[in-house]
Amino acid sequence: MVEIEKTFAEAFEAWYSRVLITAINEKWARIAATEATGYATSMIGCDAEAGIDVFIPEEKTPDNRPGYAIQIWSSKKKIKEALLYRLAQCVLTSPTASIWNLTESDEKLDIGYKLKYYGDGYERELELYDRKVIAIPIMLGEFMVEREIGIAKGIAGGNFIILAENVATALKAGEKAVEAISKIEGVITPFPGGLCSAGSKVGSKK
Repeated sequence: MVEIEKTFAEAFEAWYSRVLITAINEKWARIAATEATGYATSMIGCDAEAGIDVFIPEEKTPDNRPGYAIQIWSSKKKIKEALLYRLAQCVLTSPTASIWNLTESDEKLDIGYKLKYYGDGYERELELYDRKVIAIPIMLGEFMVEREIGIAKGIAGGNFIILAENVATALKAGEKAVEAISKIEGVITPFPGGLCSAGSKVGSKK
């Protein structure tokens, strides 16, 4: 029997953006999403906390291609730069990828408009699927990115500590927990494999 002690969890206010990355197939959508959310375990030392949210099948995406929703979290001051660099360096460069806004918010950033400069004047602004889109010429044709990407305020953090008799048991319990969490849309687990073995030292001396 597993005993669950109701205690406390770290949580804090932060800014996030939820973005959809689609591609020619699930494999390439996953590759782009994985690259865009790398090196993002904690805002302490990283520009953002990020992770893959959920797979979205082609019948539910704007361009009728499979995709992954990702989340990128940061401070209000840093989120624009984190979004711009991650989407430019990791998704624009990923074969067949496209970027769509999934954040329902009145506050938006001109990420697509910034990315258009890669087109060197040959980019196009158009309306597709009731969205304002920038089409940027690349080696495989055109890279589609929604002109504006929304940001919103949310709650980051949330954790629980697993106490076990040995490492193997702790890992097994952690893996099961991450598997269950992965089925919940709107939630990410940014640490390696969703687990953190060097957590914040609450109440530490240094």
